[in-house]
Amino acid sequence: MMPIQLTRKQMTNLLYSLKGESNQSPSLILEHAIGVSLSKEMQVPTFLLKTNKRRSHNQVYGLSTNEIVSLANLCELTSLKSTSIQNWIKRDIKELIGTPELGKKYSIEQAAMLLIVRDLKTVFDFEKIRNLLTIVFNTLSDRSDDLISPIIFYEIYATVLDSLEALPSLSLNDKTLEKNIVHKINTIPKKFSELPAQQWEAIRNVLVITVLSVLASHLQTRAQVYLNEKS
Repeated sequence: MMPIQLTRKQMTNLLYSLKGESNQSPSLILEHAIGVSLSKEMQVPTFLLKTNKRRSHNQVYGLSTNEIVSLANLCELTSLKSTSIQNWIKRDIKELIGTPELGKKYSIEQAAMLLIVRDLKTVFDFEKIRNLLTIVFNTLSDRSDDLISPIIFYEIYATVLDSLEALPSLSLNDKTLEKNIVHKINTIPKKFSELPAQQWEAIRNVLVITVLSVLASHLQTRAQVYLNEKS
């Protein structure tokens, strides 16, 4: 079976499609991402192939925990297991996710929140993650008081990561990297209501931290690969 690896920016497009806020089907987004038509040899989660019919009838689409795991594992440098997600939802980040919003299934916004938590988990423990995300999402299990939605938050740092990958090199000295990330965030058009400067600065700080956490995951993986090659 051929694995599919999406960038976080491509994952954002997939999330919008699943939420019904894209003209492209999940299958088409996957094909654009990998550059070829989908085939039986590829590890495509079955539920993604079934969404086209539901989208055509404007049905709200929710995800089970197993489907969220399958979705997350399509993203580069993201590895999740069903048992881990179950433990997170029931214990570690219960107040972050809340109960399933669509019957027995979780909304796409809740799935995006889990992806954000996974990206922060590389560096931080759950207590620090809760503290960070409270800055952005207020009452964590209540989407109505979010300053920005989880998908938009995910989209912003996914866009920054895409732009950083295009740079020939990244300086790790004198906070050049952090300044570059802040600049990239400031240049991204905002898809949410204008916020007071203090609130936006607080959100931007969490975005910078999340980008650095993902970069740390990249470096950790590269170090492990290099060790394995030289051992």
